[in-house]
Amino acid sequence: MLGMEIGASRLKIAEMKDDMLSRFDAVYLPDNIVRGDELVAYDAMSEFLKENARKKFRTKSVALVLPDSATYVRRLNMPAMTEAQLKVNLPYEFHDVINDDKAGYLFDYAMIRMNSNSDGKPVSMDLMASAVSRELIEQYQDMFRHAGMKLVKAAPRIMALGALVRTVSEDAAAGDFAMLDLGNAGTRVDIFHNGVYEVTRSIDIGIHDVVTAASEVLSCDPHIAREYLADDQDNVLESEECRNVYSSISVEVMRAINYYTYENRDNNLENLYFCGGGAWIQPLMQELANTIPLKLVSLSQLSEDYDVSNALTDGPCAVGICLE
Repeated sequence: MLGMEIGASRLKIAEMKDDMLSRFDAVYLPDNIVRGDELVAYDAMSEFLKENARKKFRTKSVALVLPDSATYVRRLNMPAMTEAQLKVNLPYEFHDVINDDKAGYLFDYAMIRMNSNSDGKPVSMDLMASAVSRELIEQYQDMFRHAGMKLVKAAPRIMALGALVRTVSEDAAAGDFAMLDLGNAGTRVDIFHNGVYEVTRSIDIGIHDVVTAASEVLSCDPHIAREYLADDQDNVLESEECRNVYSSISVEVMRAINYYTYENRDNNLENLYFCGGGAWIQPLMQELANTIPLKLVSLSQLSEDYDVSNALTDGPCAVGICLE
């Protein structure tokens, strides 16, 4: 199976065989295919997949990471019921966000735990539930079909991330932890409580802002600036303009962490696992380490295998969606 995440700037693909990573690739997307985290040019993406996925990977079955903007995800506690009853009742749990025809949406859930009384009789269920537009899934199905591939599974980003952590580190998944995604269009902080997703804080500052700052310092096009950043042309990573972006990201991440710990005094947050395209920028990571009251741990450290550790840094959700 191919685990696939279409990010704001890169396509991440993880080929999995028997829950083991056999190959990983991350390639930059052409401009105007994705806006924010929303895919807007399906035909262009289909052609891009033909050139950059079908030629590199023989596997045709795709497990897709759905972006945050396309899904509704929430924690639910419901009375104990059969699966058939849950299928009927689950759509009504989204009545506040889905006002139109519920038949236009697909609903699914992951069971966290079944709660029983003293006699052992089930009384309630703790669930993580999600909803997505049928039309959107059909658009994805058509896109992959035209690329010579087949969409066989799709799940929200946060579900893929949780599955990954539970698989690669039982210790991490057992307690409270935070995940930091240093993405191109923005930065995300995802917090898990007792191994279960709790909340996401999205920050509208990302690596794109570092690239923009570098392009101003070096007086060049942003596309060229991205290459110069990778080579640290003229020590641009240490420039005041770039450092101002690092500081802004770090302060917002700190605020997100502090707000959660203040509202949840019984938390045991210790580690902030980081990944994403900005994870290689050492001055940024140093600024984060100096600002945030948690231990920064690269997701790559959860595996001793070099290829796997690289995938965990660059595309953890592409791996996790195959494990979900």
